[in-house]
Amino acid sequence: MNLDPLRDLRRRPFVSENAVLLSLAVGVGLATGIAIWAFDHGIEFFHWLFQELLAEDILHGIVGPAAVIISLTMAGLIVGWIMQRFVGEERHHGVAGIMESVALSGGRLRYWRMPFKAVASALSLGAGASVGPEDPSVQIGSNIGSFLGQRLRMSDERIKLLVAAGAASAIAAAFRAPIAGVFFALEIVLNGQFGTGSFGIVVLSAVVSSAFMQAIGTPRTLITFTHYQLGGVGNIALFAILGLLLAPVSILFIRLVYWQHDVWHHYGARLPRPFKTALAGALVGIVALFLPQIMGPGRDFMVEVLNSGSGGELAFGFLIVLGLAKLLMTTVSMAGGFVGGIFAPSLFVGTMLGGAFGRLLGQVLPLEGLSNPQGFAIAGMAGMMAGVVRAPITGIMLVFELTQDFRLVLAIMLTSAICILVAERIQPSGVYTLGLLRKGVRLQQGRDLDIMQSLRVADAMKTPAYAIQMDAPLVELRDTLRTRGARALCAVNNAGELQGIVTLSDLQQAYEQELPQTRRVADICTRDVITASPDEPLSDVMRRLGERDLWGLPVLQKNTRLPIGIINRPAILQAYSRAVARKAEEQHTLEQTRLRLTGAHVVDCRVPVGNGLIGQRLRDINLPNDCVIASIRRGSQLIVPRGDTRIHESDVLTVVTTSSAEIRLRQILDQNTD
Repeated sequence: MNLDPLRDLRRRPFVSENAVLLSLAVGVGLATGIAIWAFDHGIEFFHWLFQELLAEDILHGIVGPAAVIISLTMAGLIVGWIMQRFVGEERHHGVAGIMESVALSGGRLRYWRMPFKAVASALSLGAGASVGPEDPSVQIGSNIGSFLGQRLRMSDERIKLLVAAGAASAIAAAFRAPIAGVFFALEIVLNGQFGTGSFGIVVLSAVVSSAFMQAIGTPRTLITFTHYQLGGVGNIALFAILGLLLAPVSILFIRLVYWQHDVWHHYGARLPRPFKTALAGALVGIVALFLPQIMGPGRDFMVEVLNSGSGGELAFGFLIVLGLAKLLMTTVSMAGGFVGGIFAPSLFVGTMLGGAFGRLLGQVLPLEGLSNPQGFAIAGMAGMMAGVVRAPITGIMLVFELTQDFRLVLAIMLTSAICILVAERIQPSGVYTLGLLRKGVRLQQGRDLDIMQSLRVADAMKTPAYAIQMDAPLVELRDTLRTRGARALCAVNNAGELQGIVTLSDLQQAYEQELPQTRRVADICTRDVITASPDEPLSDVMRRLGERDLWGLPVLQKNTRLPIGIINRPAILQAYSRAVARKAEEQHTLEQTRLRLTGAHVVDCRVPVGNGLIGQRLRDINLPNDCVIASIRRGSQLIVPRGDTRIHESDVLTVVTTSSAEIRLRQILDQNTD
């Protein structure tokens, strides 16, 4: 019986695989649009139920302003119960889980959980938890794509494509931003790995979803502003400064998310999930007593900031406090168990800090032609999102589509580029990829890089750099080379700065001439020295060594002439061997993770020294019926086993098995060991 409906469709005349995929793309976009429309109405319903009816109409007359605390606490109790009863523990929060599924398990999501998560998210947002709607929206769209792919028994590649199409459709519908949705799917979900065919499918789904939302008359999530001017060309440098200031805040945001997660996981381990989420709701409610603007996504207040002008009640200090409070309460909400995303909160924080920066400039630099604070607020939105999520194109396009103003493009691009450039130097991983790294999953960006290009000189150089003074006699040079066991030394001046390099060959040639005792290192060293920098790729150093047939190069401290090490061929080979071993270990970890995602029981068994199975072929070993050897790790090699693969001493067998079969397998290994 044929289990692939697409195969039957391709056999029919005039029906191609591309036509089927395009039809499915339309279906994913339309289904996602309908689901997001229902999700938005769910948020409005819970907003009415918890904030208007419960907090204002019922509780406010009894407990006064504290009604918001009770309302959020009750909402947290219900959200926690839903997640505990119907969803359970998840390896990753939101988008990170989708990224892992696409990379490791062919986009096969557990779609039956999504309705319960959508209800919990709508309740979280409607009640006022400090989270955003985009993460649940992406999960809704991605699960719809995964559901269709799995139900139609498609290949992993097709399912991953439909998951990305669903994610793009969700962003397009949630923000009315189809272009940003497309780039989000390509940058984040597909991790930069896509072709022209996948691009077309993703675009079509996003367009259909956005068109549906417009057709049913749903208002656009458009950020409008009335008092705005970009200013002169001289303002460009100020937007670069804003990017520099936002970079550490975005790093703080990322680290605080996982610090809060660890704190709540450690101290709340014995607390039932409903009570833990209720506690988080109470904390958010307490802060909301003084700063109600932090509740929910905060879009209305963002619009107010963009239309408030440079004066008024929205002063510099107030915006700073509001931005930091939103940052803190978002991490508390997410760590405590509320269901939502980080997009909207990062946009909110960027708006507040950018607006505060603009107001400060207006006070200290009252120059004619200076941009209004709104311009810096808008650039801050894109910069903060780029620094937190590490999707710069998505951030730029999202803010552009939300504002619909071409004048802002240069400012947005510059702030985002500076922010992400500085942030990556300090914190290389964004909020999603860091979550994956904490679970041992490292995703390669785009196509795999050559190992030598991924290694830096600092990874391989020998330290310290053995040196000798330029005025040292050749006798001292001879003794130093012998003591150090070196083939070359750095010739330095009194300040320790590199002046040349002297080798054992130079010394031998000097002794072949007359009166070597009267000569100094300065007389025989090579002054035209090729050097290396610690940040250089090893591939560049290997090329320079090969071009001039050199044994090694001195490594200089950055922006100085001070030698800090030596990079040579043996050191490069050692670094390469270590990198190959690490890569094999990562592949092994990914393979185990991929198997565990399917629900399998995966164990590692090392073949002991002297075991009787050594040298035998796998087909000749009487393994338990419920044991399958998925891979063999042999030193730095990762081997996919076959029937004629022979067991070697100290092999590590990755076995997919059951608990009872694992016991029998270990007994077999023990019985065959002397």
